[in-house]
Order: sequence, then structure tokens, then C-alpha cells
Amino acid sequence: SRLLSCSSHLRFSSTLKASLRQISGYSSLVRDIEALKKEKYSSANESHEKSLQKLWDLMMPNTKLDQRITKQWGELGFQGDDPATDFRGMGILGLDNLVFAENYNGEARQTMIHSQHPTLWYSYAIVGINLTSLVYDLLKDGLLREHFYYTITGEPAIYHFHRIYCQVFTEFDRFWFAEKPKSVMEFGSVRDKFEKKVVGLLMKNDNAILHNNYTGMS
Repeated sequence: SRLLSCSSHLRFSSTLKASLRQISGYSSLVRDIEALKKEKYSSANESHEKSLQKLWDLMMPNTKLDQRITKQWGELGFQGDDPATDFRGMGILGLDNLVFAENYNGEARQTMIHSQHPTLWYSYAIVGINLTSLVYDLLKDGLLREHFYYTITGEPAIYHFHRIYCQVFTEFDRFWFAEKPKSVMEFGSVRDKFEKKVVGLLMKNDNAILHNNYTGMS
């Protein structure tokens, strides 16, 4: 019985250590994400400029960017001639998510194609930055903690945040087309409805929406 007691203690100790590692890792991830959000895009920062150019090259491989400040950025769904202004709210985090999505998988890339629908179109980059804000809020509010705990061995990292962003964007894209808004002017109301559904699911510890094999909201 002493052996059993010792074995149980070791199992408990191991589980406790893993839990504490997760808690510590989650707090660390929040700090790292916060730092990226606070890092303002600067055209004087070579790393920022390279990331922005990379985004263009990934999304428009057959089209050359005429110059740094140009109306061409509108083709990716930015509002003005200089994307730097669109990153104000989410900083470099918004850009990093967009770049990651284009590298991630075919499904994430499909959202860009869907966003150019003749009647149900939306501004891809602007929506992406907005959804970065949504995922950031989920992280800050602790709603991603359960997902990380049950799906990740070890501490969650920025990579995992990017993956969740991709999944949320894919789900928003499905949701947008299911809602069939009359125009892009309805983005705010559709986005709010989507957020309520996501938060509702996560509060019930239903993390399925964050998995790649999710089949859509009912």
C-alpha cells in the first residue's frame, strides 16, 4: 500500500507540475502577445517592412508591387494606400497573423479567395486584423486556457495563437457566407453575432471550433 501511495503521489505531483507549467505558460503567452500588439508598425523598421513585403509576395505571387505606398494594397483588403495605418489597433500582431495564415494551409488561403466574392465580398486584411482583436480578447479573458490545456503538451507559444487565429478566420468566413449579409456594411453586426457564438461555445468548454476538423456552427 505504501508503493501505491507513493505511485499516486508521483502521479499527482506530475499532474500538478504540468498544470502549473500550463498556467505559467499561458501567462507568459499573454505577455508575449501583448508585446506584439503594443509594437507599432514602423516604415523605418526593416523587419516590419520585410514582413509586409512578404505578405504581398505570398498573397499576390504573380503581381509586382509598384511601390511601397500604392492603391494596390486595396487588392488585399487594406483601407488606404499605406497598410501601416491599418495596423494601428493591433500593431505587429495583426501583420504576423496575416503572414502566418498565408503560410499555414490551403483552407486559410481560401478565405482570401472567398473574400473577393462578387456580392458577399469583404475586406480581407481589415477583417483579418479585426479577428486578431477577437482572438486577443479570447486569450486575455482566459477563454483559450482549456483548449491549450487539453491539446498542447507543454507551454503554449505564439505559434499556437497564430493557429487559433487561422481557425477562427476560417470559421468566420463560413459564418459570413451562411449569414448572407446584404453588403459589407453589415460586417459589424455579423462580427458581433459571430463573437457571441464563439464566446458562448468556449464558456461551455466546447473547444471544437478551435480544431481543424470542425464542421461549422449549428
